[in-house]
Formats: sequence, structure tokens, C-alpha cells
Amino acid sequence: MKIFGMEIRKASKAETSRTTAYSAFGGRASLSSRSKPMLLSTVYRCVDLISDSVGVLPLKTYRLDRDGFKAEAKDMALYDILNNEPNENMSRFTFFKTLMASVLLTGNGYAYIERDGNNKVSQLIYLPSNQVEVKFVTDSSGILRKRYAVAGWEALVEPKDMIHVLNFSYDGIIGVSTLTHARQTIDIATSTEEHAQGFFTSGAALNGVLKVEGVRLTKEQKDQIYNTWNSHYDSVNGTTSGIAILEGNMSYQPISVSPRDSQFLESREFDVVDICRFFSVSPVKAFDLSKSSYSTVEATQLQYLTDTVLAVITKIEQELNRKLLMRPERASYSIEFDTRVLLRTDKAAQASYYNTMFNLGAATPNEIRREVNLPRIEGGDTTFVQVNLQTLEKAIRYEDEQTDETDSEDDPEAVRQENG
Repeated sequence: MKIFGMEIRKASKAETSRTTAYSAFGGRASLSSRSKPMLLSTVYRCVDLISDSVGVLPLKTYRLDRDGFKAEAKDMALYDILNNEPNENMSRFTFFKTLMASVLLTGNGYAYIERDGNNKVSQLIYLPSNQVEVKFVTDSSGILRKRYAVAGWEALVEPKDMIHVLNFSYDGIIGVSTLTHARQTIDIATSTEEHAQGFFTSGAALNGVLKVEGVRLTKEQKDQIYNTWNSHYDSVNGTTSGIAILEGNMSYQPISVSPRDSQFLESREFDVVDICRFFSVSPVKAFDLSKSSYSTVEATQLQYLTDTVLAVITKIEQELNRKLLMRPERASYSIEFDTRVLLRTDKAAQASYYNTMFNLGAATPNEIRREVNLPRIEGGDTTFVQVNLQTLEKAIRYEDEQTDETDSEDDPEAVRQENG
């Protein structure tokens, strides 16, 4: 099909191999205009943290039964693609970390869905955001349709063949980079870092004034003293520290302003907090521990998972479900991140979780052993519940029976009839 002379078809293998991410010719993708913000430790830490949080989560395909219970669909080709190797050049971790970094830094993350002859997904190919452009074209019915134009590809790509994860968006079509919203703060932070570099390069002190008492110098004399001072000072020491020799009635008065007096240190601390706000990351996660305690760190981890990571993985899950699963498959299959891996490093929380699941009869010993990488044991496929727990209905019935027995013991006639 052609729209305005542009053919809508699948991209060829040769075209996908020539994208910047894979091309063996020309330059590799670089930070380019993003290099300056990414040199800030806070920006780097926030982007690295969020993208790592997505990359470490296993992404699995589940098969749903009529009652909504899930079982891993390991026999599906899509399961291996999502959980292990999205494409021949990337692991799952690398793919989703790169995709998420693109979302945060440019506002959009793109991946082309390569399909085989049976229209089944064979690869997810990451595309740098600067190689993709969203276009609207009019079809034969006069309706505007969204399409993607990829640099170096002859044909437009339909939305069903493009994974598009958006950052904050005003129209739901194009995402806006976090750096765009934080530009003023990042510019201030960058200027502060440049000032810090200059401040410490200059020996952590400002310049001073040479005074000559009782003599009015001509311009030529001032220039001669200035040049002599600089030439001797630089050639001998090579730095801004050292000993200077003054002649006659000359004296040196330094001009010094401490960094704290100029609110230099406070400004750098504020930059950390302000940048973290834009990325929805607590300053504690950016290693600013100035106002934290152990309990704060623990609460911060939970808040980070619920307020930052959950929103990110939800938008990715929904995009994958609507693009990788055919409409009839969506009632029987689901693509979800396995968030249990987040408990892996917290042994106390992991033990508490499995203990609760076991006591409720929701998990068998072997299911728990499988999750903690222990071998199967005999008799471990049975669920257990605590014997001191019972249903409310049974408790009421037991109470009524006890009441009836007590009433019978108190009635002499009933006792005589029972004894015959």
C-alpha cells in the first residue's frame, strides 16, 4: 500500500542492519548534545539507577486459564526473546537498559519489531531516537494515520511494528526528555561544576591587589610590573601557589571570598536535590546521605519501587502487550516483569514473603525451593496450613455444638434418657 508515494511495508534485514546502533560504517551513537548533562554525577546516577532497575527485572510471558491463573509459557518463542535475547546483538538487560536510558534522556525509546513469514515476532531491534521521526500521513480514506520514518529506510513503519515508550508527554504522541524540563537546573548545576573546577584549579583562592605606597605609577609602569609579576610567577612555579618577592614600598593584598560565603557549597547540595526531583528519585538513592538514617534508607527503597519503578515498568508492559500479542491472544497471554527479583538482595524481606506464602497455603515447599535455587525434595509438592486457623463458619458451628452439650448436662431428664 502506498500513501503519498511512500510504501508501507516491512523493513528489510539489510535496512535494519544499517541503523546507527548496529552499523559497522560511520560513527557510533554518542552522547553528543547530552554529553554535558551526563557529566553531572547526579544526572548520571539517576539515569543509571532507573535503567538498571528495569534491566534487572526478568520479563516473562504467561499463559492465562479461564479463572485468570497464570503459568509461564516457556514453550513460546516470544518467551525466550523477551526474557533472554531480544535481538542477536543484545541481552535482555542491555536492551531494556539502553531503551530506558533513551526514554529518560531523549523522551522516547524505540524498538522495531521484526517478524517472520508467519507474522510472529523474531527480534526486537533497538533504534536510537535521533534516527526515528513520527509522521502523520493521509490514507486512501482521508484519515490521518501515524507512521514512523527511520533514517536510511525507504518505507514508513506502522505503529504495530514499532515499540514506542514515551517519557512525560503533553500529547501522547511524542515524549519530552526529562533533561528538557530540568534544563535550567542542569545549566545552573553545570555552571556550578565549571566554577568548582576553576576555583580549585586556581588554588582555591581568588586574585589579589599589588599596592605601591606614595607613588603614582604611569600606565607603562603598571604594565611593566604586571608583566614582570606574571612572567616570573608562572615560569617559576607553574601554579598559583608559591612565594612572591616584592620590592621597595610594594605590598600584596589578597581578595578572598570563601566558597561558603558565596553559597557555593549550598548551591551544589541544592542541585543534587533539584535534579533528583525531576527524575522522581530520592537524594538518598543518589548517595546524598546528609539527611538520612537507616530507617530512611529502608523507607526510601520502598518509595522508589512504588513511585518510580512501578510506573516505568507498567508503561513498558502495556506497550509490549498491545504490540507483541495479537488481539485474540491478549485474553490468553500476558507479558509482565517479574518483580520478585527485587527481593533477591534483601534476605529478611525474602524470608518473610515466602514464610507468609507458605503459611497461607499459597506456595508449596518445592515452589519456594525452586525460587531460592534449591533442589526439589520428596513430598514437597503439597501445600500446608497452620492447624490453629479455621474458617469462621466452622468456628461458629463448633461453638453451637459446645453450647448444646452444656445444656444437655444441665438437664436431669436429658441425662436420664441418655443413660437409659
